[in-house]
Amino acid sequence: MDLNLIVPVKVGQAREEGDEELNGTWWRVTGPHAFPDPDHLKFHCISYAWGPGKADKGSLFNCKIEISDQTKPALEAAIRAASAVSAESGEAAIKAFWIDAICIPQLQSPERLKTLESMGFIYSAAASTIVILQDYTWGVIKAVGDSWRPMTSEEMQIVEQDGWASRVWTYQELVNSVNTYFTAISPTGRGQFVSAGRLLDCVGISLRKWQQAKDFGISQTLITFPNLNHLSDSLLDWRLAGMIDRSILGVLSNMNSRNFDPDYPGNRILACMGAISQDVSWGPESSTLAERAEKLMRMCEAKGDYSFIYTSDIRDDIPGKRWRPNPHQPESTTPVHLLPIATWHIESNKQQAGRLTSEGLWLDDMVRLELVESISVATTLFLQRFLYGMEETGKPRSDGGGIYRGENRPEGTLVEVMLHFLKSIGYEGHHEPQVCERGLFYSQINLSGLKSVELYAASRLAWVFGKPGLARWMEEGSIKYCAGIFVGALDGVEKSGILL
Repeated sequence: MDLNLIVPVKVGQAREEGDEELNGTWWRVTGPHAFPDPDHLKFHCISYAWGPGKADKGSLFNCKIEISDQTKPALEAAIRAASAVSAESGEAAIKAFWIDAICIPQLQSPERLKTLESMGFIYSAAASTIVILQDYTWGVIKAVGDSWRPMTSEEMQIVEQDGWASRVWTYQELVNSVNTYFTAISPTGRGQFVSAGRLLDCVGISLRKWQQAKDFGISQTLITFPNLNHLSDSLLDWRLAGMIDRSILGVLSNMNSRNFDPDYPGNRILACMGAISQDVSWGPESSTLAERAEKLMRMCEAKGDYSFIYTSDIRDDIPGKRWRPNPHQPESTTPVHLLPIATWHIESNKQQAGRLTSEGLWLDDMVRLELVESISVATTLFLQRFLYGMEETGKPRSDGGGIYRGENRPEGTLVEVMLHFLKSIGYEGHHEPQVCERGLFYSQINLSGLKSVELYAASRLAWVFGKPGLARWMEEGSIKYCAGIFVGALDGVEKSGILL
């Protein structure tokens, strides 16, 4: 992997072809550098939205390809912000920067592919990540950051329009960062910044207060402010980065709600690699979607996390691996590799533990679900609380809880409304659930008429409404698998390992 950095030209050094003047100082691309450690090399990473505009080949640091017309102003803004951070902290200024368009090897090569697979390493090695926002967004962020107040509804709409939060790369850039600062793209004198911690508090409070003031359910908040919700979830995972074992299912869920660029379909998988690993890319570099999906699963297996099993992908046909998503999915202009069964924030801080043995794959801490004839009272109360924010008395909660409230409440039975919600978060499986002792199981395919059906829920992973699940059955002499969603509560139930 090549690590290239942009640094100031030293006083007295002759200028070279490709040097650029930024903010009145000459800068140069240097490298490749040895892999950094705290005592060796310090630098800032820059996170920004490319946008549709292009800058010509050779327009910045003698670049060999077209780049975003936002690259140069983003770099200049980051240099100013880094100076402001240094001035406020009293620490020595770090004058080395990494920005993707310039520092990733620009021509197709093994070095470029290795670097793209090592984003987690690069962002975790940096002293900080400086996020560049558009000017119209920055005015709001700076105002609320200085005053510690929630955003108004109008301000929330302004921040919602910034394209930065919807990028697939944003999540890994945030969660791998040691320190994160936000700043503006246009010149602002000496430079300004707002810390990520302050922004997290502001966004979370703003979303809650807006929901309560409007007496809306969570669904309306997600519909109105999808990017703000992505930002809130990502910032929360950033704050907890040192305390959680991030599951690949949680990462895939976060990525699945972001903008997918069909011109660069591999970016989604590459960004997932960066989110789960802070190591330099290992093994043969990947170039096709199938190779990248396979490599991502192998990375997860090496970490002991098998939560990628809870995806809607077609399963492998290899005996002994029919539980595993097939990396060779049908071609499509939309994402088809490792799609989570549902796109929702994982509440637990655990992974799906498992181990490969000569017998097969053992999944740890699974709950066997028992089928019953009708929905229990406990399941009915659970659905009422989750969907409508109802207390056991039948009255709505005063804190604005619930997915649907007021005029936004869909018509239908509890089961029908639950399906409506699941479809709104990406579930595309069978519509009729299996009724279980403690809840409902929605499977990726219709299980009716299949032989030896067994249903399981993952006790280690949790959504607020339930848990990812797995179904298996016999078909034409072979064991088959698909993912599912368990809706309900499993407190105090027995769990055990299962052999796939």
